[in-house]
Amino acid sequence: MQDYQGKVVAITGAANGIGKELALRFGAAGARLALADIDADHLGALRKELEDYGVEVFESVFDVRHFADMEAFAVRTVATYGAVDLFFNNAGVISVGTIWDQPLADWDWLFDVNVKGVVHGIKAFVPKMIAQDTPCRIIDTASIAGLLTVENSPAYVASKFASLSLTEVLELQLQGIGSKVTAHVVCPAVVQTDLDNCLRHRDPSTYDANDPYYATDDFRAKTAVVTGSIPLGLPVADAVETIITEMEKGTFYILTHPAYNPAITGRTAAIVAGVRPKLVVR
Repeated sequence: MQDYQGKVVAITGAANGIGKELALRFGAAGARLALADIDADHLGALRKELEDYGVEVFESVFDVRHFADMEAFAVRTVATYGAVDLFFNNAGVISVGTIWDQPLADWDWLFDVNVKGVVHGIKAFVPKMIAQDTPCRIIDTASIAGLLTVENSPAYVASKFASLSLTEVLELQLQGIGSKVTAHVVCPAVVQTDLDNCLRHRDPSTYDANDPYYATDDFRAKTAVVTGSIPLGLPVADAVETIITEMEKGTFYILTHPAYNPAITGRTAAIVAGVRPKLVVR
């Protein structure tokens, strides 16, 4: 890991999982941190832990669905530290379901966080980073689900394909204006995070918790796939080690699970050949 003494690192989704580990790593490397999350309790505990280590840090509690709050976070970051060297656009959520049965409210929530939340981060931070006219990076967290399709989580898959392609377009547009800002996209497979617990922070006004679908065998079975896979995933520290190493090398598509690379290339070949997607038997 490079020396980040005095550098400014902003992270959304910072209270848990990948975001938290990023904060700990960059804090230990001397960076000044701006941390955001909807989870006030865990974010506050992380801020205190970092401050106890002597890290310069502030926290901001908000939902990335709301652009005004994201903009305020970006403004505060620049006002506090004078610049942004790295912005990890990292917040994300998951839901499961069958497309024709899953409540539309779930689709709204997934796209509001995983796609519009990324857009909000770009709109709030990138103009300020461009204006700095210094080398800096924006790192969007997508997923291996933005490169490979699985049948369990349709809204999640669709939102991650969107966020990945959005970051591709961002990089092209940054190149087009000759900016010193570079974009990267992180595409992890299953990591030992708390992604399966994100529902606890969902705004109750965004859905009906008593919707009959949530009591179905289909929903329970698909939920069990997610909750059962998370503990078997890659340790967070290993995923973050790869993310930082590849970012420092300038890698655009940051893949944390090499075992999936043949499936990614296989998907590409299948697209060119016009092959119908095949259900994976588990």
